[in-house]
Amino acid sequence: MGNPDKKYENTPHNAGFLCIDEICRRHDIRLDRMGNILQYKKTAIGGHALILVKPMTYMNESGLVLPKLNRMFALDYSRMLVIYDDIDLPLGQIRIRERGSAGTHKGMKSIIRHSGTQEFPRLRIGIQNPGRKVLNIIHYVLTAFRGEKNEIFKTGIMQAADAAEAILETDIHSTMNAFNRRKNSLLLQK
Repeated sequence: MGNPDKKYENTPHNAGFLCIDEICRRHDIRLDRMGNILQYKKTAIGGHALILVKPMTYMNESGLVLPKLNRMFALDYSRMLVIYDDIDLPLGQIRIRERGSAGTHKGMKSIIRHSGTQEFPRLRIGIQNPGRKVLNIIHYVLTAFRGEKNEIFKTGIMQAADAAEAILETDIHSTMNAFNRRKNSLLLQK
């Protein structure tokens, strides 16, 4: 998930889009555009068929693309991996879950509402709660990191792309065991 405008391109709230972009870069995939509602590509990675999707509806309405995608591809939501930012995880850390609630994430609330289920895997990329240092959370998630924080964030995006590919190659349980315990390598150097 993310926001389509160029001004949001490298912001923490676009972690999901940045992960998809990294997967596309690694495999020389170019997403097709379907009007102003989504970018997608039905493709294969390592012999595994998949559909990469970036909703162009803005974060809080990400689920609006699901009915259209379901008509096009007869989706099995239990096999859908939703990738998004999580303010409650340390910066650059990733966490994979098989299912769960939306918590406070409005984009996830939209996905759950439009899919009618919480029974799908998700990959969260930590953007760290700034705490009392930042009074405006919306400004925080829509402003690009700089310097060292940006490097940690980018490393988290790379690890998320690795994890998404690992889910394709193995399974969600093996990937959770391998990645949920990992710390961002840039954090370990501190």
